Amino acid sequence: MRRMNKMNRIKMIKRKNVNKKMKKKKNQRNKKELDQKDLYPKLSESSCTVDISNKDIEIIPQVEVMNNKCAFIIPLHPKHYNYGLYIFNYLLDKNVDLYFVFTNKNDKDNFKLMIEEKNKENLNFLILNEYVNLNIVKKTNSFVSIKKIFALSKLYKKYDYISCIDSEIRFLDSNTNYYNTMKNIVDKKTICGGTLPKNAKEKKIVQDSLLRLTEKKYHKKLKNLSNNFRVYTWWCNLPVYDCKITEYFLKWINFKNNTLERFSWNVFDDMTYNFYCILKHGYVLKHINSLLSLEYSDTKLIEEVDKDICKLYWVNNKAYNQNKLYYEENNFMLVYHLDRY
Repeated sequence: MRRMNKMNRIKMIKRKNVNKKMKKKKNQRNKKELDQKDLYPKLSESSCTVDISNKDIEIIPQVEVMNNKCAFIIPLHPKHYNYGLYIFNYLLDKNVDLYFVFTNKNDKDNFKLMIEEKNKENLNFLILNEYVNLNIVKKTNSFVSIKKIFALSKLYKKYDYISCIDSEIRFLDSNTNYYNTMKNIVDKKTICGGTLPKNAKEKKIVQDSLLRLTEKKYHKKLKNLSNNFRVYTWWCNLPVYDCKITEYFLKWINFKNNTLERFSWNVFDDMTYNFYCILKHGYVLKHINSLLSLEYSDTKLIEEVDKDICKLYWVNNKAYNQNKLYYEENNFMLVYHLDRY
Protein backbone atom coordinates (compact mmCIF):
# COMPACT_ATOMS: atom_id res chain seq x y z
CA MET A 1 0.00 0.00 0.00
CA ARG A 2 2.81 2.39 0.92
CA ARG A 3 4.58 1.41 -2.31
CA MET A 4 1.42 2.25 -4.30
CA ASN A 5 1.11 5.65 -2.61
CA LYS A 6 4.74 6.38 -3.34
CA MET A 7 4.27 5.50 -7.01
CA ASN A 8 1.17 7.69 -7.21
CA ARG A 9 3.08 10.61 -5.71
CA ILE A 10 5.85 10.16 -8.25
CA LYS A 11 3.30 10.11 -11.10
CA MET A 12 1.64 13.27 -9.78
CA ILE A 13 4.97 15.07 -9.55
CA LYS A 14 5.82 14.04 -13.12
CA ARG A 15 2.43 15.27 -14.37
CA LYS A 16 2.93 18.62 -12.59
CA ASN A 17 6.36 18.99 -14.17
CA VAL A 18 4.96 18.17 -17.61
CA ASN A 19 2.10 20.63 -17.10
CA LYS A 20 4.55 23.33 -16.02
CA LYS A 21 6.68 22.76 -19.11
CA MET A 22 3.62 22.84 -21.37
CA LYS A 23 2.34 26.01 -19.71
CA LYS A 24 5.75 27.65 -20.05
CA LYS A 25 5.91 26.79 -23.76
CA LYS A 26 2.37 28.09 -24.27
CA ASN A 27 3.23 31.35 -22.52
CA GLN A 28 6.36 31.74 -24.63
CA ARG A 29 4.36 31.04 -27.79
CA ASN A 30 1.68 33.56 -26.80
CA LYS A 31 4.30 36.19 -26.00
CA LYS A 32 5.98 35.64 -29.35
CA GLU A 33 2.63 35.99 -31.13
CA LEU A 34 1.89 39.22 -29.27
CA ASP A 35 5.32 40.60 -30.12
CA GLN A 36 4.77 39.77 -33.76
CA LYS A 37 1.37 41.45 -33.71
CA ASP A 38 2.99 44.59 -32.33
CA LEU A 39 5.66 44.54 -35.00
CA TYR A 40 3.40 43.58 -37.89
CA PRO A 41 -0.15 44.93 -37.47
CA LYS A 42 -2.69 42.73 -39.18
CA LEU A 43 -3.71 44.61 -42.31
CA SER A 44 -5.67 43.31 -45.26
CA GLU A 45 -4.09 43.44 -48.72
CA SER A 46 -6.54 46.12 -49.72
CA SER A 47 -5.65 48.38 -46.81
CA CYS A 48 -1.89 48.57 -47.08
CA THR A 49 0.97 48.90 -49.53
CA VAL A 50 4.08 46.91 -48.78
CA ASP A 51 7.03 45.44 -50.67
CA ILE A 52 8.15 42.46 -48.62
CA SER A 53 11.36 42.19 -50.63
CA ASN A 54 12.64 45.35 -48.97
CA LYS A 55 12.50 45.49 -45.18
CA ASP A 56 12.95 49.28 -45.26
CA ILE A 57 9.67 49.84 -47.10
CA GLU A 58 7.06 51.32 -44.76
CA ILE A 59 3.60 49.82 -44.38
CA ILE A 60 1.27 52.75 -45.00
CA PRO A 61 -2.51 52.34 -44.53
CA GLN A 62 -4.18 53.62 -47.69
CA VAL A 63 -6.55 56.54 -47.31
CA GLU A 64 -10.08 55.64 -48.34
CA VAL A 65 -11.38 59.21 -48.63
CA MET A 66 -9.34 61.68 -50.67
CA ASN A 67 -9.50 65.44 -50.26
CA ASN A 68 -9.26 65.99 -54.03
CA LYS A 69 -7.34 69.15 -53.30
CA CYS A 70 -3.79 70.34 -53.85
CA ALA A 71 -1.81 73.39 -52.82
CA PHE A 72 1.37 75.39 -53.31
CA ILE A 73 3.46 76.47 -50.31
CA ILE A 74 5.77 79.41 -51.04
CA PRO A 75 8.10 81.12 -48.52
CA LEU A 76 8.06 84.87 -49.12
CA HIS A 77 10.27 87.71 -47.94
CA PRO A 78 10.19 91.46 -48.75
CA LYS A 79 12.71 91.38 -51.63
CA HIS A 80 10.44 88.97 -53.51
CA TYR A 81 7.07 90.62 -52.93
CA ASN A 82 6.69 91.37 -56.65
CA TYR A 83 7.06 87.67 -57.45
CA GLY A 84 4.57 86.87 -54.72
CA LEU A 85 2.02 89.38 -56.03
CA TYR A 86 2.26 87.91 -59.54
CA ILE A 87 1.74 84.36 -58.17
CA PHE A 88 -1.17 85.45 -55.98
CA ASN A 89 -3.01 87.17 -58.84
CA TYR A 90 -2.27 84.39 -61.32
CA LEU A 91 -3.62 81.60 -59.12
CA LEU A 92 -6.72 83.43 -57.86
CA ASP A 93 -9.09 81.58 -60.20
CA LYS A 94 -7.09 78.36 -60.60
CA ASN A 95 -7.83 74.87 -59.27
CA VAL A 96 -5.16 75.00 -56.58
CA ASP A 97 -4.76 76.65 -53.17
CA LEU A 98 -1.85 78.93 -52.33
CA TYR A 99 -0.15 79.62 -48.99
CA PHE A 100 2.61 82.13 -48.41
CA VAL A 101 4.88 81.64 -45.40
CA PHE A 102 6.03 84.91 -43.83
CA THR A 103 8.68 85.34 -41.16
CA ASN A 104 6.57 87.69 -39.03
CA LYS A 105 3.27 89.57 -38.99
CA ASN A 106 4.89 92.78 -40.20
CA ASP A 107 6.03 91.06 -43.40
CA LYS A 108 2.54 89.71 -43.96
CA ASP A 109 0.88 93.10 -43.36
CA ASN A 110 3.23 94.87 -45.78
CA PHE A 111 2.60 92.33 -48.51
CA LYS A 112 -1.15 92.52 -47.97
CA LEU A 113 -1.02 96.27 -48.72
CA MET A 114 -0.01 95.38 -52.28
CA ILE A 115 -3.13 93.28 -52.90
CA GLU A 116 -6.29 94.80 -54.33
CA GLU A 117 -8.88 95.40 -51.64
CA LYS A 118 -11.42 93.02 -53.20
CA ASN A 119 -8.91 90.15 -53.09
CA LYS A 120 -7.34 90.64 -49.66
CA GLU A 121 -9.60 88.04 -48.05
CA ASN A 122 -8.21 85.42 -50.46
CA LEU A 123 -4.72 85.63 -48.99
CA ASN A 124 -3.78 82.38 -47.21
CA PHE A 125 -0.70 82.55 -45.06
CA LEU A 126 1.29 81.17 -42.14
CA ILE A 127 3.60 83.21 -39.93
CA LEU A 128 6.75 81.44 -38.80
CA ASN A 129 7.49 83.31 -35.57
CA GLU A 130 4.04 82.51 -34.18
CA TYR A 131 5.14 78.88 -33.92
CA VAL A 132 8.92 78.68 -33.69
CA ASN A 133 11.86 80.46 -32.08
CA LEU A 134 13.31 82.73 -34.77
CA ASN A 135 16.65 82.96 -32.97
CA ILE A 136 17.20 79.27 -33.58
CA VAL A 137 16.18 79.62 -37.24
CA LYS A 138 18.60 82.52 -37.69
CA LYS A 139 21.46 80.42 -36.32
CA THR A 140 20.73 77.65 -38.82
CA ASN A 141 20.52 80.09 -41.76
CA SER A 142 17.82 77.77 -43.10
CA PHE A 143 14.73 79.98 -43.28
CA VAL A 144 13.50 78.64 -46.63
CA SER A 145 13.59 74.91 -45.82
CA ILE A 146 12.22 75.39 -42.32
CA LYS A 147 9.37 77.55 -43.65
CA LYS A 148 8.46 74.91 -46.23
CA ILE A 149 8.49 71.94 -43.85
CA PHE A 150 6.82 73.93 -41.09
CA ALA A 151 3.93 74.89 -43.40
CA LEU A 152 3.77 71.33 -44.73
CA SER A 153 3.38 70.01 -41.18
CA LYS A 154 0.43 72.36 -40.62
CA LEU A 155 -1.39 71.71 -43.89
CA TYR A 156 -0.82 68.16 -45.13
CA LYS A 157 -4.02 66.73 -43.60
CA LYS A 158 -6.14 69.08 -45.74
CA TYR A 159 -4.68 68.04 -49.10
CA ASP A 160 -3.71 65.09 -51.27
CA TYR A 161 -0.67 66.82 -52.77
CA ILE A 162 1.40 69.85 -51.79
CA SER A 163 4.15 71.47 -53.83
CA CYS A 164 6.71 73.52 -51.87
CA ILE A 165 8.50 75.92 -54.22
CA ASP A 166 10.33 79.24 -54.25
CA SER A 167 8.76 82.48 -55.43
CA GLU A 168 11.03 83.31 -58.41
CA ILE A 169 8.78 81.54 -60.89
CA ARG A 170 6.45 82.12 -63.83
CA PHE A 171 3.58 79.86 -64.86
CA LEU A 172 3.37 78.74 -68.48
CA ASP A 173 -0.03 77.17 -69.17
CA SER A 174 -3.13 78.86 -67.83
CA ASN A 175 -5.15 75.67 -68.46
CA THR A 176 -2.97 73.44 -66.30
CA ASN A 177 -4.81 70.98 -64.09
CA TYR A 178 -2.58 71.33 -61.03
CA TYR A 179 -4.11 68.41 -59.17
CA ASN A 180 -3.55 65.98 -62.05
CA THR A 181 -0.02 67.25 -62.60
CA MET A 182 0.94 66.74 -58.95
CA LYS A 183 -0.77 63.34 -58.95
CA ASN A 184 1.16 62.30 -62.06
CA ILE A 185 4.48 63.18 -60.42
CA VAL A 186 3.62 61.15 -57.31
CA ASP A 187 2.22 58.18 -59.24
CA LYS A 188 5.36 57.89 -61.41
CA LYS A 189 7.48 57.31 -58.28
CA THR A 190 10.58 58.43 -60.17
CA ILE A 191 13.42 60.62 -58.90
CA CYS A 192 16.12 61.72 -61.31
CA GLY A 193 19.48 63.26 -60.49
CA GLY A 194 22.89 64.11 -61.89
CA THR A 195 26.21 62.85 -60.55
CA LEU A 196 28.56 65.37 -58.98
CA PRO A 197 32.35 65.30 -59.43
CA LYS A 198 34.12 63.62 -56.51
CA ASN A 199 35.36 66.90 -55.06
CA ALA A 200 32.32 69.06 -55.84
CA LYS A 201 31.32 71.47 -53.09
CA GLU A 202 27.66 70.47 -53.63
CA LYS A 203 28.43 67.11 -52.02
CA LYS A 204 28.10 68.91 -48.69
CA ILE A 205 24.53 69.82 -49.63
CA VAL A 206 23.68 66.20 -50.38
CA GLN A 207 25.38 64.98 -47.21
CA ASP A 208 23.69 67.48 -44.91
CA SER A 209 20.30 66.99 -46.57
CA LEU A 210 20.51 63.24 -45.98
CA LEU A 211 22.22 63.04 -42.59
CA ARG A 212 21.46 66.06 -40.43
CA LEU A 213 17.75 65.29 -39.97
CA THR A 214 17.84 61.49 -39.95
CA GLU A 215 18.77 58.77 -37.46
CA LYS A 216 22.24 57.24 -37.63
CA LYS A 217 20.84 53.81 -38.46
CA TYR A 218 19.90 55.13 -41.93
CA HIS A 219 23.16 56.92 -42.71
CA LYS A 220 25.05 54.05 -44.33
CA LYS A 221 22.11 53.22 -46.61
CA LEU A 222 21.64 56.86 -47.57
CA LYS A 223 25.34 57.17 -48.32
CA ASN A 224 25.15 54.13 -50.60
CA LEU A 225 21.94 55.25 -52.31
CA SER A 226 23.49 58.64 -53.05
CA ASN A 227 26.75 57.16 -54.35
CA ASN A 228 28.77 58.64 -51.49
CA PHE A 229 26.66 61.84 -51.56
CA ARG A 230 27.28 62.50 -55.25
CA VAL A 231 23.72 62.05 -56.59
CA TYR A 232 22.21 65.52 -56.79
CA THR A 233 18.41 65.55 -57.15
CA TRP A 234 17.72 69.19 -56.30
CA TRP A 235 15.70 71.07 -58.96
CA CYS A 236 15.26 67.96 -61.10
CA ASN A 237 11.47 68.04 -61.11
CA LEU A 238 8.64 69.97 -59.54
CA PRO A 239 8.74 69.12 -55.80
CA VAL A 240 5.50 67.42 -54.75
CA TYR A 241 4.73 65.89 -51.35
CA ASP A 242 2.34 62.96 -51.26
CA CYS A 243 0.21 63.83 -48.24
CA LYS A 244 -0.59 60.17 -47.56
CA ILE A 245 3.03 59.65 -46.48
CA THR A 246 3.89 63.14 -45.24
CA GLU A 247 3.10 62.27 -41.62
CA TYR A 248 5.63 59.43 -41.77
CA PHE A 249 8.22 61.64 -43.46
CA LEU A 250 7.89 64.24 -40.69
CA LYS A 251 8.37 61.49 -38.09
CA TRP A 252 11.35 60.13 -40.05
CA ILE A 253 13.12 63.49 -39.78
CA ASN A 254 11.72 64.08 -36.26
CA PHE A 255 10.43 67.51 -37.22
CA LYS A 256 9.48 69.42 -34.07
CA ASN A 257 9.84 72.95 -32.74
CA ASN A 258 12.61 71.83 -30.41
CA THR A 259 14.70 70.05 -33.07
CA LEU A 260 15.22 72.91 -35.52
CA GLU A 261 18.87 73.43 -34.56
CA ARG A 262 19.75 70.39 -36.72
CA PHE A 263 18.98 72.38 -39.88
CA SER A 264 21.61 74.30 -41.83
CA TRP A 265 21.76 76.26 -45.08
CA ASN A 266 22.84 73.01 -46.77
CA VAL A 267 19.65 71.14 -45.85
CA PHE A 268 17.46 71.17 -48.96
CA ASP A 269 14.04 69.86 -47.98
CA ASP A 270 13.11 68.32 -51.32
CA MET A 271 16.36 66.34 -51.51
CA THR A 272 15.72 64.93 -48.03
CA TYR A 273 12.23 63.92 -49.13
CA ASN A 274 13.50 62.44 -52.41
CA PHE A 275 15.78 59.97 -50.65
CA TYR A 276 13.13 59.20 -48.04
CA CYS A 277 10.83 58.13 -50.90
CA ILE A 278 13.60 56.06 -52.50
CA LEU A 279 14.49 54.35 -49.23
CA LYS A 280 11.02 53.91 -47.74
CA HIS A 281 8.50 53.91 -50.58
CA GLY A 282 10.06 52.19 -53.54
CA TYR A 283 10.68 55.26 -55.68
CA VAL A 284 13.11 54.65 -58.54
CA LEU A 285 16.28 56.73 -58.84
CA LYS A 286 17.22 57.44 -62.45
CA HIS A 287 20.62 58.89 -63.21
CA ILE A 288 21.06 61.76 -65.64
CA ASN A 289 24.17 62.04 -67.77
CA SER A 290 25.17 65.29 -66.14
CA LEU A 291 27.78 66.37 -63.64
CA LEU A 292 25.52 68.92 -62.01
CA SER A 293 21.83 69.65 -61.61
CA LEU A 294 19.15 70.44 -64.15
CA GLU A 295 18.96 73.89 -62.58
CA TYR A 296 22.17 74.75 -64.47
CA SER A 297 21.52 72.76 -67.64
CA ASP A 298 20.90 73.90 -71.19
CA THR A 299 17.74 73.00 -73.04
CA LYS A 300 19.35 70.08 -74.92
CA LEU A 301 19.84 68.00 -71.77
CA ILE A 302 16.49 68.94 -70.25
CA GLU A 303 14.63 67.98 -73.40
CA GLU A 304 16.46 64.61 -73.45
CA VAL A 305 15.53 63.93 -69.82
CA ASP A 306 11.91 64.92 -70.45
CA LYS A 307 11.63 62.60 -73.46
CA ASP A 308 13.69 59.60 -72.36
CA ILE A 309 14.06 59.48 -68.55
CA CYS A 310 11.32 61.25 -66.65
CA LYS A 311 8.45 63.56 -67.59
CA LEU A 312 9.40 67.01 -66.28
CA TYR A 313 7.05 69.82 -65.33
CA TRP A 314 9.39 72.75 -64.72
CA VAL A 315 12.47 74.23 -66.35
CA ASN A 316 15.16 76.76 -65.44
CA ASN A 317 14.88 80.19 -67.03
CA LYS A 318 18.06 79.83 -69.12
CA ALA A 319 16.90 76.62 -70.83
CA TYR A 320 13.41 78.02 -71.30
CA ASN A 321 14.73 81.03 -73.19
CA GLN A 322 16.77 78.73 -75.45
CA ASN A 323 13.67 76.92 -76.74
CA LYS A 324 10.44 78.44 -75.43
CA LEU A 325 8.27 76.60 -77.93
CA TYR A 326 9.29 73.15 -76.64
CA TYR A 327 8.26 73.89 -73.06
CA GLU A 328 5.04 75.62 -74.03
CA GLU A 329 3.99 72.68 -76.23
CA ASN A 330 5.00 69.87 -73.84
CA ASN A 331 2.97 70.55 -70.71
CA PHE A 332 5.62 72.26 -68.63
CA MET A 333 3.91 74.00 -65.72
CA LEU A 334 6.38 76.70 -64.79
CA VAL A 335 9.78 78.35 -65.21
CA TYR A 336 12.04 78.84 -62.18
CA HIS A 337 15.16 80.90 -61.40
CA LEU A 338 13.76 84.08 -62.91
CA ASP A 339 16.24 85.94 -60.71
CA ARG A 340 19.30 84.17 -62.13
CA TYR A 341 19.09 84.11 -65.90
